[in-house]
Amino acid sequence: MREKCFIDTTIILEVVLQNQVNLLRKLADFVLHTSINVLEEACYKIVSACVLESLGAEKAGIFKIKDVFEKGSADELIEEKLHILNFLKNRLVVLELNESIFDESKKMIKEYHLLPNDALIAATCKHYGIKKTATFDEHFERVDFLEVVEP
Repeated sequence: MREKCFIDTTIILEVVLQNQVNLLRKLADFVLHTSINVLEEACYKIVSACVLESLGAEKAGIFKIKDVFEKGSADELIEEKLHILNFLKNRLVVLELNESIFDESKKMIKEYHLLPNDALIAATCKHYGIKKTATFDEHFERVDFLEVVEP
């Protein structure tokens, strides 16, 4: 049986925004898992990146991004990228979150000095017995029960 590996937002964004499909090939020996909070974070960052691209800018404030998004100026690009995200999602095991995982994540914030979404990822892995995570974020190396897999 293939080992489980949790894929983080950083991997998903590289695949969707940078067309780095080869990252998934490098993870082919694993059964790939993620969670709804990772997909939501990826979705948000995809929308933001598409809006910035439509503006020809590297940075903009959240209110500027929201304003441009609501006016629909990046609709086609967003639709294309979200289609890719959905295609990827359908090939992953999407884990459900619950109150006990959320409660555990608050402990992870304190113990490993993780930001809330990363703590939720670590708590999700612990809850589901996942020992490996594919990510480009070094802070997961602080979590003693996770092994970081860099594709």
